[in-house]
Formats: sequence, C-alpha cells, structure tokens
Amino acid sequence: MVRFFRTLKRYVIVFEVVIDYGFEFLKEKLFGGTPAFISPQELRQVLEELGGSFLKFGQLASVRPDFFPEAYCKEFLGLLDEVPPIDPALLDGIFLKEYGKRPEEIFKKFERTPLASASFGQVHEAWLPEGEHVALKIQRPFAAEDFSSDARFFSFLGWAMRRSGIVKTVDPVQVVREFIHWTERELDYIHEAEHLERLREQVLKNKLPITIPKPFPEYTTKRVLVMEFLEGRTLKSFYLEHVPPPNPDKFFRDAIFFELYSYLFDGFFHADPHPANILVLSSGGVGFIDAGIALEIKVSDRKKMARFVEATSRNDLDAAVKTFLELVRTPLLEILNEAKLNYPQHWMRIQFTKNVFLRKLKGGLEDLLTRWHKASREDGPMHDKSPMHKFMELFNLAERSGIKMPAASVFFVRTFLSLDVTILELSPNFNIPEAVNEFFKIYEERFKVLENQEEEAPFYMAPGIHAEWQEILRDFDEEVKALDRELIRERMQGIMETFE
Repeated sequence: MVRFFRTLKRYVIVFEVVIDYGFEFLKEKLFGGTPAFISPQELRQVLEELGGSFLKFGQLASVRPDFFPEAYCKEFLGLLDEVPPIDPALLDGIFLKEYGKRPEEIFKKFERTPLASASFGQVHEAWLPEGEHVALKIQRPFAAEDFSSDARFFSFLGWAMRRSGIVKTVDPVQVVREFIHWTERELDYIHEAEHLERLREQVLKNKLPITIPKPFPEYTTKRVLVMEFLEGRTLKSFYLEHVPPPNPDKFFRDAIFFELYSYLFDGFFHADPHPANILVLSSGGVGFIDAGIALEIKVSDRKKMARFVEATSRNDLDAAVKTFLELVRTPLLEILNEAKLNYPQHWMRIQFTKNVFLRKLKGGLEDLLTRWHKASREDGPMHDKSPMHKFMELFNLAERSGIKMPAASVFFVRTFLSLDVTILELSPNFNIPEAVNEFFKIYEERFKVLENQEEEAPFYMAPGIHAEWQEILRDFDEEVKALDRELIRERMQGIMETFE
C-alpha cells in the first residue's frame, strides 16, 4: 500500500510539472509576451523538479550538441553534478537506515557539505578510522522507488515507438529494457563497488595509464558507496571553461585507449564516460569514477566490432563493408541467398537486386568514411570529425537498407559518443581516426589473441543448468531459429512473386 501511494504521488508530481509548464507555454502562445518556447534554464528546472530518470535524460542530452542547441547542452551540463543537494535533515536518516549510526560515528571525519550532487546521489569527502581519505557516494532518498515509477513511463514510451514504427534501426522496447536493467544496477552501490574493483584489476593487469578509485566493500552498502578519494578536477570544469586539460593529446589518447581496450579485449568496460565522470588528476593523468554503468560484451560481438572499427580507422572501404555485414543482421541478404537456392531460374534478377543493395551500402559507407577522414585531417566541422556522429549516420544508413543494429553496437555508440564530443570540443585538432589506428598498431598482438579466442557457448549450455533444462532450452532455441527461417521464406516468396 505504501508503495502504491508513493507511485501515485510520483505520477502526480510529473503531471503537475508538465501541466504547469504546459500552461505557461500555451498562455504565451495565445496571448504573446516572451517567446513561446521553453528556455534552457526553464527546461533544466523542469528536469530538476521531475528528478531521477528525467535528470538522466538531461545528462545524456548535455553531450549531444549534434542533436540539441549549444545553449541547452551547456545548461544541461549542470545536471551532471550540480543538482540541488539532499536535504541536510535527511542525511542522518540515510546513515541510520544503512549503518544504524550517524556518519560521525562511522568515519574519523565527515564533511557534510557535498562536493557534487547528481541525479541519483551526491558525493561527500570523509576519512576512515584507519586514516584513508575517501569519497562517499550517497543515494538520494526514494531514488530507487521513483525510478521504478518512471520505468513504467519509459516502457510505455518504448512500446509506443515500436508500434508507431518511428525507430527502425533498433528495437526501442529492447533499448528501454536495457536502460531500465542497467539503471537498476546503477542504483545498487554494491554492484558499483564490484565494477570499480574489476576495472581496477584490468587497469593494473594491462598496465594502462588510468586511475580507478579503490572501493572499500567493508564500508559500502546498497545506498552508500565508499571509495578512494582522487585529487583532481572533473573534465566537465574544463569543458565549461573551454580550456583543454594539460597535455590534451596524451590525456585524450589514454582515455580512448582505455575504453577501446576494455570494450574490445577485456569485454568489460566503463559505459558512462561523460565529462563529470572523468577526472583530470593533479598529476595530469586520467581518472575514471562513477562506474554504476559497466557492461559485459560477448566475445563474438567484440570480434566483429574490432574488425569493423579497425577497418574504418584504416579507411579500408572493402574491409569496412565486409566487416559491417558481419557485425549486423541483414535480412535482405539472407532472403536473397535463400532465393538463389530455391529459384535458380531467377538467379540473374536476384543477383542484380543483391548488387544494387551492396552498391547502395558501399556508397553510403564510402561517403561516410571519406568525410570522416578528410575532416579529421583538415580540421573540418565537428559533426564530420566525430566518429560517433558517423555511427549515427551509419544507423540511418542501416535504417534505409533494412538492417537491424545489434545491441552491442548500440552500447558502443552510447559509450563513445559523449567521450568523442568532449574531446573535439576541448581539442578540435585531435585526430580520432589516427588515434584509433595507432591503438590497433600498438595492440596488434592483442587483436590476434582476440581473433583466436573461443566464443561463448550457447546460453543453454551455461554451467549450472541441469541437463534436462539444457535440452528444453536447446529445443526452444531451435524453434525460434526455425520461425526465423520460415519468416525469411515468406518474404522470399513475396520477392519471387514480383519476378514471375
């Protein structure tokens, strides 16, 4: 019952905020006055009032100058770590619920003024009884409950987008489902402590010039994360000042190498590198914090992505087309290949259709790669120099070609988008394709190891699954594949009817 009333209250708050600002918008539209469009400051205020997931939207928008006007992006940057702090009167209650003690009873020293405050939590400085200098990430009261309510809204939005057919390159329901899944994990700080420890181990093992704060699991709870305090400034502060960090080429090269290495070779990577989550350390090095969103990528997906990224960085068009077709699912090619087997009398027409499709795909990729490499060499416009902007164009090309982009590529784009936009804003002459190409040259042997790595067994062969269940799940998987093949045959017959 308490949860029901909490959810109802959340919907009332959302409704009130939307109605209030909607009424103001309508009044200005009907009776004149100030321009009838919400200003960056007003829109930021709306998102702050709604909180939680809506703040997350603002955070994502802050690093998308290719989609949103610059004034809005700059205003939204404040949502990364300048959200109104938790009511000080509630702070002791959080600690009493998690530890049964006030913060001063747990820590040698606790600074009650937060260093930063973001969508789901805020950061405080403290010292452990043993003397270690630590940062505390404290979750806002009812953050998880509010997100649970918002998740229903986002689920409905994903369903509506799928039904309307507005988005075709990815399944919006699947994207929303993944967003909900990973945000729920982000709200569990025990998971984040595990992410930090795993990323830290990868950095130390591979001798990467990156610093990940050490977590203290013995002090960490689901709502309070205790980790090593890193001295430095967030990259966001440099972004707002339009000033690059010290030695920017090395700094950004190290950041790119870390994310590429983690994604492609380790298969576990920091998936939220926005400017407030990257530190410019006092030593000038790179620090990654806030690992609430860290993802695991299958070996098969990593191999395909590595081949494609390596081919595009070398500007090898033929290899880029080949590896792109390996990366994505292309139903049309499957249909045409099936048709060639079943209708050999129409092989010329089928081959012609296939050639038209491949020529269209190759032409789109050639244009995309040519503009990217040319802009990077000759200091062209930012949207042409940004590889992730090129990926967004690739998504559009895929939509026009009837291609479905896999979830792993969506994660790749989401992760590197905020990183490369920040890089190009602070260091416009930084050549990203050249840096990526250098990465593959340096780690050529590691790339070969990935190519020879054994791919994961089917999901139903995972350790711990009973043999009887393995057989049931194997049969189910075969049925799904059979339905896919049947659908391809139906579409193939439709194409063949146009040839008859």
